[in-house]
Amino acid sequence: MFKKQLLSILTIFILFSSCTSDDDPRDNYPQTRDISMSVSSTDDERMSDITFSINGSGIEISDFSSSDSHLPFSRNYRNKTIPFFTKLNITYRDNSGGAVGVPFEPYNITLQIRVDSEVKAEKEITITESGTVDYVEFTFE
Repeated sequence: MFKKQLLSILTIFILFSSCTSDDDPRDNYPQTRDISMSVSSTDDERMSDITFSINGSGIEISDFSSSDSHLPFSRNYRNKTIPFFTKLNITYRDNSGGAVGVPFEPYNITLQIRVDSEVKAEKEITITESGTVDYVEFTFE
């Protein structure tokens, strides 16, 4: 009887010790990564505001451009140390108001975030009116 109890206890111990919780994703951070962000358009002469941002614990990078001649617009951030839960964001705002009585000509934009040359977030939007704001983001988790 003692052998059966010992065997049962040993079996239970082995079963429970082999069951481990999932790895904590934070264990893989910080990471060193190359990040690229870009905005392209079917009409490169539209007045617009573009903001690129990288925000996390200990990292805060932001680039802003406002122009009618900055499209396509891109930035590369090489060898950045990225902590867990860092957010990458592109925000686009159209400011291409036209003359009174002239209809707005729609155009397309593509927002793209790449990490180590791999597309992590991409969004294509048709801008149908002045003042349209849209964004795309990616979070390291």
